[in-house]
Amino acid sequence: MYSEWSSLQDEIQCDKTNQSVLHKFPAAVGTTVATSVVKHIATSLSIAANNLEPCRLDSDKEVKWAMEVLCYGLSLPLAELDTIKECVNVYCNWLLACMPPSPHPESVPKPLREDPDPYIQDMIHHLLNLFVPRPGSDVDSVRKQAVFCHRVLRQIQLIAKESTMLSRESWETLLKFLLAANDSLLSPPLEKDDSGLSSYDIGDQLCERVLSVLFEIWLLACHKCFPSPSLWKTFRAMCISWRHHESLVVQWHKVNHALTCRVLSFTQGPDYPKLTLTDEDSQLIPPSMTYDCIAQCWFRFLHIVQNPVDLCRPETIGKTHKFMQAAMNSNTLVDPTQHECLLKLPFIFYKAMKGVSVMVNAFLGIPQTQTRYDDQLISTNSNKLSVPSTPPGQRKTSRPMSVFSSSNKGSSKSSNTSANMPKSSTPMLSSLIFYEPRQSLAPTRPRCDSILHLFGAWLFDAALARVRFHNCHRTVPEQGSIHSDRRSSSVTDSRRNSVSLDYHQDVGCDNTYEMGRAEALGTLCRIFCAHKTGETILPVYYSRFYLAMYYGLQTSEDYMSGQVLASVLFNSCDILRVDLDGVQMLLPHILDAIQLVLNDLPNKYKSSETSSAIEFKNVDLQRSCINLLLSTLCLPLHFKDLTIRDIVSSTDTDVQLITFISLKKKILDLILGALKTTADSTNTQMLLGGLMLLVEDLAVCDLAEQTTFQPHDVSLEVDNSVFSDNSQTSLKTSSSESSFKEGPYHRLGNSAHDIDSAYGLFGESVALICHRLMSQWKGDLNSALAAMEILAGLAKLVISPPNLMMCKCTVKWICEFIVQQCNRPAPAHSKDLHSTIVAAFRCLMLWLVEHSRLLYDKECLHVVLEVVELGISGSKSQNRASDPPRYKQDKQRQPASKRVQEAAEGLLTCIIQHVGAFPPPCGPESLFSLLDEKSLLKYTKGNSSLPEHGSPFRYFVLENSIVIGLLEQPLGNIEDPLPTVTALIRGPFGRHAWVMQLRHSPRIKRGSSKSHLADPGRPVPMENVGTHHTVRPRNYPESVDKVTQTKADKSIPTLESLVTDENRPELNKLKSFMEKQAQFEDQISQTKQEEMQSMTFPNQDTECKPPKITEEFQAARLFLSHYGFLSLDALKEQSNGSLPPSLVTLDTTNPGLSNDLEVLDTITARDNDTVHVFYVKSGQRLAQDILRNVESNHCIQTQFLEFLHSLGWPVDIQKHAGWTGHISTSWKISQPEDIQNNAPRTGTGGSIYDGQQQVLYWADVSSEVAFVVPSLDTFNRLQNDGDKSPHISLNVNGDRLRGTKPTTLTMERPLGEPRSKPGDSPGSPHDASTFRTRRFGRASTITIGPDTKIFVVWLENFEDHENFPTGDLLPLTNTGVEQYTTASSTSMRQEKDIFLIFIHALQNGLFRIHMEGNTGRISMAIPLVDGMVVSRRTLGSMVRQTAINIGRRKRLESESYQPPHVRRKIKIQEIVDKYHLKMTESEFYTALFQDVHK
Repeated sequence: MYSEWSSLQDEIQCDKTNQSVLHKFPAAVGTTVATSVVKHIATSLSIAANNLEPCRLDSDKEVKWAMEVLCYGLSLPLAELDTIKECVNVYCNWLLACMPPSPHPESVPKPLREDPDPYIQDMIHHLLNLFVPRPGSDVDSVRKQAVFCHRVLRQIQLIAKESTMLSRESWETLLKFLLAANDSLLSPPLEKDDSGLSSYDIGDQLCERVLSVLFEIWLLACHKCFPSPSLWKTFRAMCISWRHHESLVVQWHKVNHALTCRVLSFTQGPDYPKLTLTDEDSQLIPPSMTYDCIAQCWFRFLHIVQNPVDLCRPETIGKTHKFMQAAMNSNTLVDPTQHECLLKLPFIFYKAMKGVSVMVNAFLGIPQTQTRYDDQLISTNSNKLSVPSTPPGQRKTSRPMSVFSSSNKGSSKSSNTSANMPKSSTPMLSSLIFYEPRQSLAPTRPRCDSILHLFGAWLFDAALARVRFHNCHRTVPEQGSIHSDRRSSSVTDSRRNSVSLDYHQDVGCDNTYEMGRAEALGTLCRIFCAHKTGETILPVYYSRFYLAMYYGLQTSEDYMSGQVLASVLFNSCDILRVDLDGVQMLLPHILDAIQLVLNDLPNKYKSSETSSAIEFKNVDLQRSCINLLLSTLCLPLHFKDLTIRDIVSSTDTDVQLITFISLKKKILDLILGALKTTADSTNTQMLLGGLMLLVEDLAVCDLAEQTTFQPHDVSLEVDNSVFSDNSQTSLKTSSSESSFKEGPYHRLGNSAHDIDSAYGLFGESVALICHRLMSQWKGDLNSALAAMEILAGLAKLVISPPNLMMCKCTVKWICEFIVQQCNRPAPAHSKDLHSTIVAAFRCLMLWLVEHSRLLYDKECLHVVLEVVELGISGSKSQNRASDPPRYKQDKQRQPASKRVQEAAEGLLTCIIQHVGAFPPPCGPESLFSLLDEKSLLKYTKGNSSLPEHGSPFRYFVLENSIVIGLLEQPLGNIEDPLPTVTALIRGPFGRHAWVMQLRHSPRIKRGSSKSHLADPGRPVPMENVGTHHTVRPRNYPESVDKVTQTKADKSIPTLESLVTDENRPELNKLKSFMEKQAQFEDQISQTKQEEMQSMTFPNQDTECKPPKITEEFQAARLFLSHYGFLSLDALKEQSNGSLPPSLVTLDTTNPGLSNDLEVLDTITARDNDTVHVFYVKSGQRLAQDILRNVESNHCIQTQFLEFLHSLGWPVDIQKHAGWTGHISTSWKISQPEDIQNNAPRTGTGGSIYDGQQQVLYWADVSSEVAFVVPSLDTFNRLQNDGDKSPHISLNVNGDRLRGTKPTTLTMERPLGEPRSKPGDSPGSPHDASTFRTRRFGRASTITIGPDTKIFVVWLENFEDHENFPTGDLLPLTNTGVEQYTTASSTSMRQEKDIFLIFIHALQNGLFRIHMEGNTGRISMAIPLVDGMVVSRRTLGSMVRQTAINIGRRKRLESESYQPPHVRRKIKIQEIVDKYHLKMTESEFYTALFQDVHK
């Protein structure tokens, strides 16, 4: 840098200007003269100052003579401390002559006052004598000498800061004085005498102070009078002799950090992350210093100590003149490199590298606070050397953690310096690591090459300090061959060694300097991990970095350094996900290091007897390894047979080739082994997410390649018998933990030993997760939730052949987990515990729906229903098979919690309705029947719409939870005149339509019911009617007349015997009446017979006819009666007065009933989520630019459209019956005539899915998700509407556009018609101007829960995630349900419930994931994990699962969330309260027989 300038070092060291004429005389003479004269001068000075008398030294000659005496007095031995003190007082007073007017100018000689500059220079030269060490002095005297030196330094500082009279010569003299003072104190090595005291103790005491003054005044000189190049070269050359002092490195970095902070402020802008300095360090740089001066000073000070890597080379540090002189004068010291003071070099080397690390962090934009080095925990003792090896600003000093120990084997072969270092009593060296989660980098940070140009030479050299190289790495490259393309700069000499390696061919594994080496290599890792998208790095830097990484990742005892390896793992988490050229060559070594941390060491310490002494609980180090492992999972199946280049290969070695696919088994073992040993919740979730990615990627890859794994015969036999009722391999139904231990887990673990296949890995993964869930994770909420999420994801995987036995065991293990959680003691029951049970019920539901054949197994069905019973009632009917069952009416209902009961009820309903029947005939978009009142009336005879007054439906509520609407009119396709009722059943779990008919005869293939009810007609009369006999019947047999009468028979007198003369006329009159009546009747009979004989046969009036067929029935009454709902008990009020009767009639004349029923239909039976997808081109920050990207497919990457279609299937908003991303267009039934067949937009980049025409939709039995891609049209509509989003009430009636609700949805999709047809949505959520909202009745008390916003952002440039305009895009994500959420304000929602999933396509074809969001008490959902690298095959599925799981976790965390079936049940109860038609029993029955309006 200063090769063309001469150094002033010899001039300064040989300068005689500090010599007095008294030095020519004997010491006794000089001492006598100096003592007398100095005392008189000091006394006169004191008198002059007190009496305001002028100094008597009036001439130049007098002053110079006095200064000669004072010069000699400053060099007196410390025995003359009083004289030395008086000399210091006089000079300190005279130095004030160059200051602004002092209060006592008379005490200063007149010549000094008139022209102080030449005298100041002489006094500064003389003061150098004070800083000369006095060998053999006692400790107290040395301390007093140090006090005098401090006073002089303070005075010099004051002059430098405030004087305005100093000339350039005075400034140079001042700087030379400071250089000479530092050199005299710091260049000699520190030695101990026989008494144990340092001979140069004055240097030890003044080291930090004299260096700080030198650096501070040098900075002031740069501001006021910039030093000449010769002085800079001298400064740099003399620092070489001081490098064995720690204070030099400390002061050097203080200045460097202060200058770096100022340089960044004007080169990177005021918004760039700042390096926070202490108050003292921030004042080192004069505020008025120009930018150019700051830049010059920064670069020059950066190289003032030349190459700091020399601090790890005692042979270089010990070759100075003073060290050689000390070695020659010593009787015991032969080699100067073995000097005792050099034992501090490892620590000084670490300090130097740490300071460089801080500067690199500042350039990378990592927010950090630079504190004093003394505050860092750096300790050495007899057992361990504890150092921080993570970057400054990224560690917590209050949280030390043990890191794995590294063998120090080979250190005995190193230099004697290392032999003198403290050694452990064991061959293991344990270190302490300070770690803090990694912070984001500045998006506008410099390029990696720029930082490496500044610090690369030092860092590469330090990263390989004292490393024993392989033979193939020991060839020294030709000088300049690598850097021939580099710019020629003034710092070439300082980094000439950067092109060559630090060779130690005969030295073993020397870990003496591993602290600094770890810091340097960690810094290099951070630099390369800061690689920007599309950035290029020089190949020479790649090669040096990979070589350093290779030796830093060594795990063999001959080469491993524990602290270096830990530093690499901490700082290289992003190394495989930033598109570094050729980085895959490190993959085998990275996996070896991860295996050491995650598997080998935990297992070793777990079985070691000294595990209590060697603590291996470094969770953060394991987390770094897991984070690094997550970026390697997809590499084997992605690159497959591609060969990994060996970094140690050479022409004379035969190295076995390694392919990516050969590492698949190792990665699988790593993640499975880590899951078995890790205990941290966060690490567990990260591993589970990685395991899900592995299994799904392998399963999809196997299916794509159409490969099928054939299990051995035992597995086939087990799988074939999985559905037998007498299966012996299933779990017991007992609730004890022993059932799991005695179950088939340990037997099944060996059957699926081939984890290279999807079949084997699926079985191994499920068994391991269930085992850990029941043994370790059951008490941790986040781990249990993560396990359930992974099990739910595994349930949906298509494994060929299906692992049926493992599916059955998984269902039973989940059931047993629920049993264990429910049976825990009462103090253990909490919201977290119940959340895990609810999640387990949901997971069990998915397994049963996806594997419906499991319920054909009698034992499996029994276990599932037992768990449902336990969840609903709180106890089982049989705890053991031998116990007698307890029936429902005998048990007291005490569920674990209301949430658990609701989850169990949901599972039971799913078993009855959906297991084996999902998706329903209308598709997965709706679990409801797509028929309602209006669509049913359209098909009735003679009716096509609801009447104006009343409704033809009769509405009843059963058990206060089911609304049943009965329509007695038969539908148009029903021709049989039988009792028919159409029932619309609305319950907590959906809406269902049934048509029921009362039949007394079975349906036959031909004919109708009318054939059984028609008149058969009169039989044809026959002419031969037979013989007619006239016989008079007898009342008694003829034998009665022959019986002799007895007296008793004659006891009743005859009528004639009783008639007297008085009543005979009356009797005769009666007889005459009777005779006339008989004659009249005979006459009438004869006349009638004559008329009949004259009439034709048969007589139409008298002929028998069958009754007419009844076509109108009171079907509602029949339905209620036949199903047992119609009873007196059902009509009575409940004992609890707040509950209505079991059977309630609703008032159909109230127009609000139909409106509330519509609202009930908008409450779906599943949870719904909305995911908004954005595409960000490189450098975009404005919302309009981001939204414009998806207008055309030419503006996006081709993988983006493929990713969109992997999220779900396109649905037409107008026809879709499920969730569309906005409440105004969701869950509707549309009429065919309402559908507008607009031409679809073509050639878009995804904007067609903006919610206007189409969205991407996905659903299963428990969740539905809409993926919306907002477009510029969406933004423009929002702007045109004045940013007024429609707040649509759940009580809205009718079409949100025209005020009338779409009434019907096509019940069948014509064959061949696509699932979706483009068209404009009549209920566009952004047509705010045409919305008409109406509310009926009181506001609903239903709360949906947290309004979670989930953004999926595709990034072309990964760094753009720092500038993503979330706030500007948030108004576009309105779903219409915000008013029913628990968030109190929009700001709170922005802060808490926004989750972002960033996706960046790497150059190798994989995709990097970055996740952001405030997780709160429940951590971020999986399977995606921040930093994960996923494959193209699994990207869509993993993003979808993560989005669904985020919504589920937030709902679990919410205090007010209500499941869908609970919200529907509450709404039904509200309907009962509003429309209950209270009637007596008689009024109720009377109303049943009355006809409704038709």
